[in-house]
Amino acid sequence: MSILVSAKIQIRNRNFRYYMNSYQQVIDPGFRSPTVYDQKYVDFVDNVLKEVADDFEREKQFSDQNLLKLHKLFDGVFERALDLYEQQRVTQISTSNAIITEPCKSANEASWLLQVRGHSGALYTLFPEINYCTCAAFRHQVLTDRSAFTCKHVLAAWLASVDNEKLLHQQLIQKQFDNLLLYQTTSTCLGSENGLKITIEHDKCLQASVYFPSTVFDEFKLKEDGTGYPLSIIIEEDGIITDCSLKTLEVEELLDFHIETEDIVNKVVLQTELLAAVTMAELDPTCRIVELRFSPEKPFFRIGLAGMGSICHIDLPHDNDLINTFQCTKTVTSLFMLGHFKPAINALSCASKVSLRTNNSGLLCFQYMVKTEDGNTCYMEFYISSIKDWDSEY
Repeated sequence: MSILVSAKIQIRNRNFRYYMNSYQQVIDPGFRSPTVYDQKYVDFVDNVLKEVADDFEREKQFSDQNLLKLHKLFDGVFERALDLYEQQRVTQISTSNAIITEPCKSANEASWLLQVRGHSGALYTLFPEINYCTCAAFRHQVLTDRSAFTCKHVLAAWLASVDNEKLLHQQLIQKQFDNLLLYQTTSTCLGSENGLKITIEHDKCLQASVYFPSTVFDEFKLKEDGTGYPLSIIIEEDGIITDCSLKTLEVEELLDFHIETEDIVNKVVLQTELLAAVTMAELDPTCRIVELRFSPEKPFFRIGLAGMGSICHIDLPHDNDLINTFQCTKTVTSLFMLGHFKPAINALSCASKVSLRTNNSGLLCFQYMVKTEDGNTCYMEFYISSIKDWDSEY
């Protein structure tokens, strides 16, 4: 497990100071600490951790020299992390019946997570390969005043990952692990002079994006200060100011979910209250599959739901006053996981119009138009890939 991290983007001009000791300071107390984030220091930390892990693999223990090296590198954070590690407060969570020793390729492909139980009893869930924690110490010391490289929870997780004898294990069924992983999902932020686009991807089957045009901000500044800086946002409402810094990570490559104009087979634009009325219907609680049918012939617009004990079809009008556009060139019937469908449906409550588009491969796009109180327009998009058949999920 590596705790190397880098940042890509910052909104708002703020000068951060980084007070971490460099390797020269470790061996020379008179060395002045840098006043800006130094990528060389990050590389140095990563190299030290790799050397210590390699030594442990050969010697099957942490040598006194390596422990001293880590103490000099992380100071008091290491002492507290060592205590968590020795008390076996770190657990690897996966669907495997044994501890997984292979590293994860990326956060989006994580096959295991780590949980650290702090001294207060609070649980902190960590991604492998990522230097980030939700604890207050990480927020204040790492993100805000930049007086520490990491927190005790991340460092304890690294120690336990190197020494599996101190690492506990918890096995979950796939659905439980997927739910846990869903709540740890990361997002990708793309900034330009036109505004912001934030995208979240899940299971390589669902991709959700929200667009904030620059006009919705009272002040919009875009500046990249270099590796290691957080995304900074200030929100003022009725005299109350919220100032937050979001930890940034290496950008993961997203799947290219989109439907070209010439590839659109069916398109329906409607008022959200029509679709909301359908989703409020009483449904079989065991439903897991959604069938969506668009056709130039009857039934024109159909939503079907399949549960363990029932299959329900709901036909929507294609020429109702709430339907703004109904353009269907061919019959397309696609199946989707209800778990992937629900996030798109939940957005109905804040939007006024929704556009549904499909292509020949069954890719479905929800695009919502959201009006703000100031009259600005924002957009949300959900791309959902279809599944092959009913039986594949039962």
